[in-house]
Amino acid sequence: MSSSEQNLKQLWDEVVDLANRQYESAPFKRLLSLKFSRERAQQYSIQMAYYVGNRRDCWAFVQGSSPLDVKQLIWEHERDELIGNESEGKQDHITLAVKEGEVLGLTAKAFDQTGCIEGGVVCFSAWIRLAQRPWLEAIAASAILEVRNSAELIKGGSLSRRIGGIFERDLGIPLRKQINNAEHVVMDVEHAHLLMKVARKYATTEADRQAIINGARESLLIDRVYRNHLAELLEALP
Repeated sequence: MSSSEQNLKQLWDEVVDLANRQYESAPFKRLLSLKFSRERAQQYSIQMAYYVGNRRDCWAFVQGSSPLDVKQLIWEHERDELIGNESEGKQDHITLAVKEGEVLGLTAKAFDQTGCIEGGVVCFSAWIRLAQRPWLEAIAASAILEVRNSAELIKGGSLSRRIGGIFERDLGIPLRKQINNAEHVVMDVEHAHLLMKVARKYATTEADRQAIINGARESLLIDRVYRNHLAELLEALP
C-alpha cells in the first residue's frame, strides 16, 4: 500500500470511528432510550422535517464553494433529496417527511403550524456557519452526517434504522410504512461514500486531511447538542 493510500485509509477509518462514537454519547443514548408515545413520535417527525430543510441549506452552501467536479457530486446527492427518484414518484424528502407524518396521524397543516424548537434554531444556525467554512472543512461537516446515518458503516444500525425500530416497537408501525425513515435507511448507505470520493482527489496533504477531521468533529458536536434538545422536548411530552 502506498503512503497516499495509507493516509487515505487512516482518514476514512477515523471518520467512520467518529460517526460510530456518536451513538455512545449521552445525548444519543438519551434520545434512543426513550419510549415513543404517538405524541412524541409526531413531534419528532415535525422537528426532523426542519432538520431535513437545514441539510438542504447547508449542502447548497457547500456546493457553492466547491470545485466543479465536487459540485457535480453534490448535485447527484441532492437531486434525490430535492426532487426524489422514480421509485418515490419524484417526491422531495421534506414531502416524504410530511407524508410519513400521516401514518402518525399528522396533517400537513400540523407541520406548518408547529415551530422549530429553540435549540434546533441555534443548532441549524451553527451548521449554516460551518457550511460556509473553507470547502473541505464544510463538505466534511455535511458528509459526516451521512456517514453517521449509514446502515453499512454504523455498528448496530443507522439513526433512521434505530428510530424506525422504535416506531415499530412502541407504535406498531412497520418500517415499510415509515416512508421517510425507510428511504434514508437505503439512500444514506450510498451517500455516506461521497466524502471518500472527494478525499481521494483533494485530501493530498496533512492540512487537507485535518480540515476534513475538523469539519466532521465540529458537525458531530452540533449534532449531539441538537439530539439532546430533541430528547428534552420529547421527555416533556406524555
